[in-house]
Amino acid sequence: MVNDAALLARSVLSCPDGISLVVGDIGQVLADEVYDVTCDVHGSPVFSASDDSALLAATRGGASAVVEVTSGLGDPASPERDLVLVLRGALVQRGAGCACCGDPRALVALEPTSVALLRGTRVTDVAPADFQDRAHVLNPGHLQRTAEHANQAHERELRSAMAATFGVPVQSLLAASLLRVEPTGVDVSWLDSAGAHTERLDFLRTVSSPQELGAALRSHLHAGIC
Repeated sequence: MVNDAALLARSVLSCPDGISLVVGDIGQVLADEVYDVTCDVHGSPVFSASDDSALLAATRGGASAVVEVTSGLGDPASPERDLVLVLRGALVQRGAGCACCGDPRALVALEPTSVALLRGTRVTDVAPADFQDRAHVLNPGHLQRTAEHANQAHERELRSAMAATFGVPVQSLLAASLLRVEPTGVDVSWLDSAGAHTERLDFLRTVSSPQELGAALRSHLHAGIC
């Protein structure tokens, strides 16, 4: 049975509009640091920080932290944009990033022990085990962010894919995008000299993981789409 509150909370983590991290009394120090954030790695936000960062020092000292995530779900007018996710838990180091670039960075995750979903003054507590349930890995937020990433980073590949799939001269394509990504398929659109078009591409089978979703998109659209 799907836990609706857990699914919604996980969707906010997968599709954030903004994310902040407070670690005890060194929150202000962290505000001055530069760290990258990878959202929803098995239900945890993961931060990339330099080896001499206050964040890594706090992690090695056994610190706890609070992560606040504002929702990027739906369009800007969607009521789901009012949601705020608050995660509390321990910081743990999850190895290091790539050292070959000369700037090795440590990976730090927050393992949630408390999960709360806020909408205005209403607070819904979610059990961490439900929040991190593998059943929520392809949540609506992940699917939305997948489409947004493809549209922002792979528009050229999408135009090539639309041309090849639907027999449209690539030189006539003015734009192409993914309208909706689902575990069963993807809705696509493109604009050419004849106007706007939308089509549905069904996957050969329903996907159940981000890896399967990526493979299905590459198979149906373009090998360069990640």
